[in-house]
Amino acid sequence: MENIKMSLFNAPIAPQRNAIGQFLKNASLTPAAEVSLEQVFKLITEDGQLKELTCRVRSAKDRRAAKASLLPYVTPCGVFTRRKADGLVTPSGLVVIDIDHLPCADDAKRLKERLFGDAFLRPALVFVSPSGLGVKAFVPYSTLRNPNIFKNISENTRWAMNYVRMAYGDLPGGASVDASGKDVARACFLCHDGEAMIR
Repeated sequence: MENIKMSLFNAPIAPQRNAIGQFLKNASLTPAAEVSLEQVFKLITEDGQLKELTCRVRSAKDRRAAKASLLPYVTPCGVFTRRKADGLVTPSGLVVIDIDHLPCADDAKRLKERLFGDAFLRPALVFVSPSGLGVKAFVPYSTLRNPNIFKNISENTRWAMNYVRMAYGDLPGGASVDASGKDVARACFLCHDGEAMIR
């Protein structure tokens, strides 16, 4: 776990425009820094600015637009020169599982604890998602299993998603695993969770 690295990007994730369509800011596609899993955990649990941004996102009328414009994000699958699959420099040995649309914050907290305790997944990091109604889990895999880096990431993502679908099919409120996580350069928004769990 000590050698796990990924890229950290500043907001925004997409180009920003005002209400009448005028361009305001470019999307952030090149990383601001290379960070360790421990640094990500500290940012999630201790950073005051991220805590404030998380509150703004959760109180926004349009949470999706708010997180896209306000929150920093990482590429859990590895270190990138640019947020594109062909920009991958070093795989992290992690894939991300994203479950959202739970009925309430208590369900998210319970699922976070349940996933962290799962003996098969053994996530390296688990935290409540920006909406407050979901969970993100960074799941480790062996980078040696398949010599093709992209195939290895894809296969392990599919394995983790299928496992969660089968083992946690009883998710409250019909919540499900976000299938868009198969993209190698998939972005994962960071948000404050003072009770995030790291292995």
